[in-house]
Amino acid sequence: MEAVAQPPTATLTYLNLPTVTPTPVPDIVITEAVSAAATEAVITPETAPAEPPPTSTTTTIQPGDTLLALAMRYNLPMAAIQMANKMGAATDLYAGQTLAIPATEAWRGASPFWVAYEVLSGDTLTGIANRYGLDFVALVAVNELTDADVLSIGQALILPLEVPAEIAARSADTVNAAIAAAPPAPAPALTDSPSTIAAVSTPTPEAVAIAPTPVTPAPAAPPPGITAPAEIANWPAEVFALINAERAAAGLGPFTWNDTLAQAAYLHGLDCQQRGSCNHTGSDGSTVKMRVLRAGYPAVGAAECIVYSKTPQQAVFWWMDEVPPDDWHRRTILSTWVTEIGIAVVPNHLGSYYFIADFGRPQ
Repeated sequence: MEAVAQPPTATLTYLNLPTVTPTPVPDIVITEAVSAAATEAVITPETAPAEPPPTSTTTTIQPGDTLLALAMRYNLPMAAIQMANKMGAATDLYAGQTLAIPATEAWRGASPFWVAYEVLSGDTLTGIANRYGLDFVALVAVNELTDADVLSIGQALILPLEVPAEIAARSADTVNAAIAAAPPAPAPALTDSPSTIAAVSTPTPEAVAIAPTPVTPAPAAPPPGITAPAEIANWPAEVFALINAERAAAGLGPFTWNDTLAQAAYLHGLDCQQRGSCNHTGSDGSTVKMRVLRAGYPAVGAAECIVYSKTPQQAVFWWMDEVPPDDWHRRTILSTWVTEIGIAVVPNHLGSYYFIADFGRPQ
């Protein structure tokens, strides 16, 4: 996909849709795709504003100064200095040059290796993420992109790197080569589906680089204060186990269960039940981040996956059975930016259930 004049293939912002009663279909109806790029859907880091923060000082470059050394000296990412001085992707400095130094607080928590990148002809966001071994979700969120399918030549992006760019690129090449040589993963078996469906989940670069860790147990029932029909009381735990199994198969560590996220998911499910339809906007106009904050979860950011399904197995299968680049649910499940999860299952009027997974990254 070229960097310009490309029609979007997926909507990456939540739509404030009117309440519409879904048309019943056999077995499963998926709600709107969860956009991992939407700020309320994925991560909204408060450490990386899209615009350069107000400058607080200036410095004169001395012989031997480098952009990285300057970034470390002022506890800033290189991208912050590049953006404040309209340097584009340039990293070269010269003696006597005067540079504005942005306010540190606006970039709190960012690595000094974050660097500016200018979009080239033929670039796609997925390609850039793969080239540097970046989490696609993180790349979208840090740049606060509303449509990751449309890039412009020369557009400035921030690469949220934890190592120098050249090292990240070399490491990503090695990981991508390992992915290409790896045998396909076995397809999941769905005993309750009308037919056997084969799906292969290709590990992300991060997935190959991180050793699998054991799946941690989920609670057997919703958290205290939340009730559910007896026949589905254990389903949140089953979904939790299935999601962590997918992460383990991809070489990722497990999510941690969080009762507050589960409560936020359950309350949204009840709202959907009362309306007769479910999407990511509450009846009061709330976003997923607003809902988890309201429930008492100290979110840096939040994500949400929703599906209409009849069983936990089908729910997770439909989330994972997506093809890049339109695999927002799958990327959220395999993301390293969110670390905790809470799940709720609520009956709907179609004879199936709303499966709602709320993800969070605490402060």
